[in-house]
Amino acid sequence: MRNLVRSMGVLFVLTFCARMACGAEGRVFLDTNSNGTADAAEPGIAGVAVSDGVQVVVSDAQGRFRLDTTDPDACIWISVPRDHAPSGAFWRRVESGKPLDFGLTAKPQDEAFTFVQLTDTHVGRADLVIAFAKQLARLPHPFAFAINTGDLVGGVDVVPPEKAQEQYDRYLTAAAAFELPLFHLPGNHEHVAFNTPNPDKSHPFYGKGLYRRVFGPTYYSWAWAGVHCVALDGTSLPYQERLGTNQLAWLAADLKLIPTDRPLLLFCHQSLSTLRDAKQLTELLQGRRVLGAFCGHLHRTFTTSLGDIPVYHSGAMSGAWWSGPNIDGTPQGFRVVQVKGNSLKTAYFSREGDTPISLVSPLATSVQQGEITFEAVVLDFGRAVEMSAVFDEKPVTLTQTGREELWSRWCGTLDTRQAFDGDRVLAFTAKQGEAVSRSTVRYLVENGRPQAYQATAPATLSLQVRGVDGTCPVLFNGEPLGTIPAGTTNECVLTFPIDQARLAKLNRVTIRAGKQGPGGDRFSAGPVWLSYGGKKMYDLRYASFERHTIAGDEPARVEKVLYYCLP
Repeated sequence: MRNLVRSMGVLFVLTFCARMACGAEGRVFLDTNSNGTADAAEPGIAGVAVSDGVQVVVSDAQGRFRLDTTDPDACIWISVPRDHAPSGAFWRRVESGKPLDFGLTAKPQDEAFTFVQLTDTHVGRADLVIAFAKQLARLPHPFAFAINTGDLVGGVDVVPPEKAQEQYDRYLTAAAAFELPLFHLPGNHEHVAFNTPNPDKSHPFYGKGLYRRVFGPTYYSWAWAGVHCVALDGTSLPYQERLGTNQLAWLAADLKLIPTDRPLLLFCHQSLSTLRDAKQLTELLQGRRVLGAFCGHLHRTFTTSLGDIPVYHSGAMSGAWWSGPNIDGTPQGFRVVQVKGNSLKTAYFSREGDTPISLVSPLATSVQQGEITFEAVVLDFGRAVEMSAVFDEKPVTLTQTGREELWSRWCGTLDTRQAFDGDRVLAFTAKQGEAVSRSTVRYLVENGRPQAYQATAPATLSLQVRGVDGTCPVLFNGEPLGTIPAGTTNECVLTFPIDQARLAKLNRVTIRAGKQGPGGDRFSAGPVWLSYGGKKMYDLRYASFERHTIAGDEPARVEKVLYYCLP
């Protein structure tokens, strides 16, 4: 780690010392009357870390600090210590001649606590997130705090700066409904106009400008009980998924103040395990007790690792951008994390219901065949719950297989061969007293049992391609449909008409590399959709914008098979 920090450049962790020629100064104080003002009788708080994102200093015995900064618009923030809450904002902008005072109020925190992660809210309608905030407040368990791990807004990356504020305002309306502390960090869609042609980069809102004006720092830390929490910014502009040298240097300085045996929680929008500088982050965290990292971004629910650190990826609260469940079939929802000492328990749940449910496995990203065993989890708060399931409108027996303090796990077995090929629904119901909660997952089933079907109109297959060299065949339900011509222009959209008589309930599209073996063709196809009855239809296992790689030199990717279920 010493070599890593040295390679970033010299960055000192300072205690309060003699006045420097210029800088930002202020005081961290105990705001005993909670008025947000540093009154004369209110004592300073020593040992609070203060940062501008480059330096980290510590307040002295009187709570005073000073940061040398050359940025007249610098954002200064404090790392809120345990058993305290800010009486105002935890960050301030430097204003010439004005002290930067930060008030804290006493707030005892239980050593064992539970928090909520939500992510990818993509707020287009504030009412849906407001409804969740109210539902969360009604649940029979005290949650310590919530954190939104990015993509808060619908997407200001694709709008000009002057139209970005309204999306932030809409999110702030929703966020105000939460009755518990709500932390934030940025996702890729918070960065203004960087996905627009010829953006005005001088506009103060451009890139991360608006986020910093509304939420302050894009990375920071705070303490909760005996745990040190770190929010990270995984976006570098122009867009790359990396922390960057400055942020890693800040993190090294921040952690230098924290005992190595203190538990850590990490939060980032993008997956920490796939960041371009994941290796440097891993080195920096060596010897630290990281209980887990929590991410979003992918609209899927799964767990990976960064070295020996579990990285929990949570499904989006917005699911498929408020048009349905997440890409993997898990519901629009949130994650519950229970921390006790040096360990944590966590599970993901639907945003709806008094006893929220979620599918655990198998996810809807694969074709289901034959007999399968499935697992679901229900947030029952340790109370008896009656769970039932139905597949393709037929009851399925469920057995409780696990119990945590706040939730239980249930398993069942079903035979997909009893259903016709196509999209089939597995539905769960949880009853606890008068409260009833429901959740569904739609599976793609194929067992060679076609359903009698009569199409009422012809269809069209459309696909966008990139990198095509040789002529590549396209098949529909196993029979030739057409070819992708050699040298097709990148991003060209090709269309193939499909006669009404060729359509089935479940339709199989095969896109195959024309030249296979060493030196075989390698290209991408996507999005790929079927137009029928005035609607666009996509393979339910993928996002509508998904690109698929077809590689003639890789046996596992010689062809891509996609499925389309007609109504």
